[in-house]
Amino acid sequence: MMPVPSHLRGAVRPRDTAIDEAALDAEVVCDCGSRRFDLLFPGETHEYRGQQIPCTAQINDRFFFLVRAHCTACGRDHLLFDKDFHGWDGFVCHNDAQASLPRPPLIPWKCLLCGKTEHEASVQIQTQGRADFVEGTEGEFDEERWPDGFEWFSMSITCTGCGKHTPEWVSYETM
Repeated sequence: MMPVPSHLRGAVRPRDTAIDEAALDAEVVCDCGSRRFDLLFPGETHEYRGQQIPCTAQINDRFFFLVRAHCTACGRDHLLFDKDFHGWDGFVCHNDAQASLPRPPLIPWKCLLCGKTEHEASVQIQTQGRADFVEGTEGEFDEERWPDGFEWFSMSITCTGCGKHTPEWVSYETM
């Protein structure tokens, strides 16, 4: 799997330790060892494959999408994804004006079956690889940062209350 992007170090544990350019598949795990989180998002949803999932929130004339994991064991917050800082557009094509705006208030995701907020989660991240990153950035970035220029961020979640599994809770193209 690809190396863990820098912003996720300390927040995820890869399921495989072999390093290559294949997609990253990792469990969200707090530094305290807990895998249980309230997953916070801006509150907007849309229907995908018959169920509601988080989506980009429009606030005034600006658009936001971010996910934060709040550890229910120790209370630590982990920013898993913010479109304005992470992935190709957030890292490589960073927009200082958009990124300097205050982040919107976040709310916990409630299980669509039982209404509980605590979940276990995993992230899946896809990239075109080091060579594509180097070519696309024309040497503007240290090539070792290629995992930070990923093109797709996905999450799957499982409710700790009832076991409802949502395999595509988040699926966000960053380019």
